[in-house]
Amino acid sequence: MALITVAKKELLGLAWAELTDDELSQKITDLGMPVEKITDSEISVDVTPNRPDMFSVEGLARALSSFAGVKAGLRTYSAKDSGITLTADKSVRKVRPFIVAAVAKNVKLDEPLLKSLVALQEKLHDTVGRKRRKVSMGFTDLDKLKPPFFYKAVKTTEGAFIPLDSTELMPPGEILSTHPKGKEYGYILEGHKRFPLITDSEGTVVAMPPIITAESVKITPSTKNIFIDITGTSEQSIHDCLKIVCCALADRGAEIRTVTISRGATKLQTPDFSPIENSVSLGRINKLLGSDFDPEEAKEYLERMGHGVELGERKGRLSVKSPPYRIDILHEVDITEDVAIPYGYNNFAPTLPQFVSVGKASPDEMRGAVISEIMLGLGFNEILAPYITSKETNFIKPLLGEHPAIHIKNPLTVELTMFRTWCIPSLLEILARNKDEKMPQKLFELGHAAGLENGKPVEKRKLAAAVCGPKACFSEIRSFVEALLLELGMKCEFGPLEKHPTFIPGRAAEILLGGKPIGVFGEIHPQVLNNFGIEQPVAAFEIELDE
Repeated sequence: MALITVAKKELLGLAWAELTDDELSQKITDLGMPVEKITDSEISVDVTPNRPDMFSVEGLARALSSFAGVKAGLRTYSAKDSGITLTADKSVRKVRPFIVAAVAKNVKLDEPLLKSLVALQEKLHDTVGRKRRKVSMGFTDLDKLKPPFFYKAVKTTEGAFIPLDSTELMPPGEILSTHPKGKEYGYILEGHKRFPLITDSEGTVVAMPPIITAESVKITPSTKNIFIDITGTSEQSIHDCLKIVCCALADRGAEIRTVTISRGATKLQTPDFSPIENSVSLGRINKLLGSDFDPEEAKEYLERMGHGVELGERKGRLSVKSPPYRIDILHEVDITEDVAIPYGYNNFAPTLPQFVSVGKASPDEMRGAVISEIMLGLGFNEILAPYITSKETNFIKPLLGEHPAIHIKNPLTVELTMFRTWCIPSLLEILARNKDEKMPQKLFELGHAAGLENGKPVEKRKLAAAVCGPKACFSEIRSFVEALLLELGMKCEFGPLEKHPTFIPGRAAEILLGGKPIGVFGEIHPQVLNNFGIEQPVAAFEIELDE
């Protein structure tokens, strides 16, 4: 959810609506956006991530106006050609390959609009833009620039300019190391030897995406014409964000002009305000909702969500046109949802399923319940550990050599970077956090681990258990393994564990089923305990349950 706070008077003015606080709160809540608080001057709303068009007061007012019936139906937007071109050089392909742009002319950039524009920019950066990694945007004063524009990648020492909120001339490399925004977002360009720059025909730097714009061309309350640039790693997402921003400015009276983007042999004009067209079946809508709406009712509800609807010549079909800012419309199910929202979810009468069935647990769950009961009977406490872990926890601390694993491509933290390949390290982490608790401690987990076999991911269900205390030893953990296998009726054998650095040599064994290894048990090596910060002996076992 994205929390937005807007001026209540401004919201109602843009929506052309006269509503009491209770009516305003109720209508926004009925739209599916919970109201956090409402005061004499402001209203705070939690906007769901699928509706980034409502991250600004303009977008929220637009949706409220349609929903309240003040201005229902499709809103159309148009953009004339500005005659401005932007050429993307091939040097940016490996750094930040995609760019779109637009011009907003005759903007009345008063304080409320400036505040709204910056807030919308940051909300889109944080959500759709994935903290600027996927999408970032800049607003600059067009009258201080000389088109055409160029988008290229330069060396760290080239293209020096004064970044926003600074007075010193800096090359890109210095901006990343010294400027606050460079320090905050520099990781996005990490590993690249060249950094992206947008310049005009005279070489004036417009911006260094996705870090910062230039101080000399920043927008101010006196700005009349705005140049909008959006770059990113997802071509679809940058187009979507440009539409949202341009529609918000258009709702404030700005005249939107297109910019021609030249990328090699490809040329396109942005933004594209064409409506999103879908042909949907009324029968399908009624089936999904369990309703019996006629075409006129469905048309009315969709128009209150800002769609344009024509009753198709084919019986039972609706021709739906959605505004360009509705980037969440991907499927007829999304259209169906927009019928349900204005009708009101609380107005659907609950019904019982029109079939008879008897539910039961799956064989895996039934077996898991038996195993849990056995382990509880042996005095163990069940835990549930995260399946996502780190290379340090999974490989380094257990002294295990790194082997093929499933890694997260763009992890948010260093603690969560891969899918665990086994479960004992998860137990050791929990024991380390509980080292001040009463001993002995006996923990087990029924969970999953995964690895790569012949280059393909393979997930396996496992049972892992550990005993921590002054008397934890090989004999004790063996007795628990034998008791478990006996209760499960598994005829297994134990064999010497040739080499496993996590366990003490000579105090560990392999569990064999039909001669095939399915698990291990033994005493954890003192160095491993030290790596995890555990001060008491630990004995543990792990068994694959898919065999």
